Amino acid sequence: MLDPAVDGRLSFVGTVAAILGIADVSPDASEWQVKEKIKTFLFEKGVQEQKNIVLIIDEGQKIPDECLEILREFLNYETNSYKLLQIIIFAQPEFRQKLAARANLFDRVNTLYFLRPLSFRQTRAMIGHRIAVASQDPGRRPLFTLSGLFAVYLATRGYPRRVVSLCHQVLLMMIIRGKNRAGWFLVRRSVNKMNAPIGRRVAWAALGLLFVAAVLASSFYYLNPFWKTDRTGQSRSLPAGFSFRSALTPTPSASVQIPDPPQPADDAQTAESVALAAESDQTAAEDVSEYMPADLGTITIMKNMTIWKILENIYGDTGQEMTRKFLAANPRITNINQTRQGDVVSVPVIPETARLIKSKAIMVFLQSGTELEPLYYSFIEKKSLSYAPPIRFLSFWNKREGKQFAIALDQRFSSLEEAHQAVQRLPYELALSARVLLQAGQDTVVVNGGSLLL
Repeated sequence: MLDPAVDGRLSFVGTVAAILGIADVSPDASEWQVKEKIKTFLFEKGVQEQKNIVLIIDEGQKIPDECLEILREFLNYETNSYKLLQIIIFAQPEFRQKLAARANLFDRVNTLYFLRPLSFRQTRAMIGHRIAVASQDPGRRPLFTLSGLFAVYLATRGYPRRVVSLCHQVLLMMIIRGKNRAGWFLVRRSVNKMNAPIGRRVAWAALGLLFVAAVLASSFYYLNPFWKTDRTGQSRSLPAGFSFRSALTPTPSASVQIPDPPQPADDAQTAESVALAAESDQTAAEDVSEYMPADLGTITIMKNMTIWKILENIYGDTGQEMTRKFLAANPRITNINQTRQGDVVSVPVIPETARLIKSKAIMVFLQSGTELEPLYYSFIEKKSLSYAPPIRFLSFWNKREGKQFAIALDQRFSSLEEAHQAVQRLPYELALSARVLLQAGQDTVVVNGGSLLL
């Protein structure tokens, strides 16, 4: 079923009957009569012919609420051994809210899977596969250089539909210009000529810096015979001299000055300084509390995820007071130890966990974005890597940019050189997207900054 946006229940069951190939349905048949026809058909195919019948629905977010109840009824058609109909639904993220509102249907869901954008390697493999299938000579020279592939990935952020659209534009550009291969600059010109949102959102100056760094890394990867995985299966670190420089809130034509660390003071002076600093931070946090958002977003509970881990990862605190405030924002959770896969929890802003980022704070970001859920899933994935360094999930916001999220190295840096050295030691797949936070706005507030902001 390509488009489930039907007029009503009768139209829905009629469409399902037609898809299944049930021809003897009278135009005047009632909803009950059509459902009986469907039930008989499924029994014949499933029991007598031993076939598995699968109903695949695309654009599931368009299914009317009243028709979701019909799907639940279909799932009641079963024998003592198995169900007569399997249902697969492809939908946009908002469909999960419809499921959450219908517990009797959601209880019948065996698998809930969220597709995320492709990684660079997946994007490259996808482009290569489509070219190989379409080409009369699969062994021909690649149409995209490595730099061109990087440009496609950075412009599309790994969304397949955007990748296909941009690559189509690139091929047209190659034909017009008589080119045999697409490199960085040809892809860039193609993006600039497109009217799609991806062309407007790409900051090519920043991507240029990433491209230079990526070329250095890829050159080392392909030309250096010693770039292998070690006996433990872990990737070797990046070569010396490879670094990324970026900023959360860059200031054009401004040099960044990192002051020398203060000289040691006696214990009394140190204690007084710490107390004054803490009081100053608290006052500053109160000044910006008026524009703090009500919540950070929502997270859908996936397999092996718990509320305790969310509290620890988001806030760095699992105490009773923190737990109480989290549950107050999620009244539907009656037992914090009993959550189901697919449950959607709201992640509230708890002002006590927020601190201002000091202008001299130096951090290394592995990834950042404006949406909580996908970045949190990425954090869980990176944290599970056996060779990943200690990382921390940060939530921050300011008046200009609103809410943002980042995966950062859980390490303080006293200088840019020290931060760049940390990037050089990262595994290849983590270093590709790493960047150093040079400075932040004076009104930027962060949650779970901890020792990174001391």
